[in-house]
Amino acid sequence: MRVLAAGLFGIAAAALLLGQANAPQGRAPRGRADAGSPRQGPILLGTDPPGKLKASPPSDVGVTAQADAGVDAVRAEIQQLRSRVDALERERAQLQQQSQQLDQIVKQLQDVKSQIADAESRRQAAEQQQAARREQLQAGVSALYQAQSMLAGGNSSIDDQLSQAQGAFPPQAQRDIDYARTALQNRDLAAARSYLNAAIADAQQGR
Repeated sequence: MRVLAAGLFGIAAAALLLGQANAPQGRAPRGRADAGSPRQGPILLGTDPPGKLKASPPSDVGVTAQADAGVDAVRAEIQQLRSRVDALERERAQLQQQSQQLDQIVKQLQDVKSQIADAESRRQAAEQQQAARREQLQAGVSALYQAQSMLAGGNSSIDDQLSQAQGAFPPQAQRDIDYARTALQNRDLAAARSYLNAAIADAQQGR
């Protein structure tokens, strides 16, 4: 019996092994061995050894953006300055033109003032001459009145008075004095006095 039982157990064990060999392979449950030995070190990724990791190079995107912004700002400032220069040039040209016009006006004003001064000088000279002629005329009239008085008294020596009046009188009055001289030469005192009266009247009327 023992021999028979041992034979059956061997057959059953062989059949079990044969069935496991023919069955599909499945994933075996993960044990501690699959997780690695606790004495095994950490798994390293990459090519740099521990403690010697290379730092990533800094990105130049921000620097480039800042540089571009700075260049744009400078360009804008230059453009503004050029616009300001153009405006100042136009203003300078306008002021220069106005300055030239002002210089012309000042020159014209000086010329007019000079002409006024010359005219004023001529006016004063003319007034002085006119005043002098009036004084001479009045002196001549006074001399003829004196001559009239002398003739009325019978004194015919009035040549000085006639010469004084004749030098200051206008043309017609001078001719009247000449006629009076002729009358005196003819000893016609009445005619001489008549011509002297005519000379005074013509002189006062500017003739």
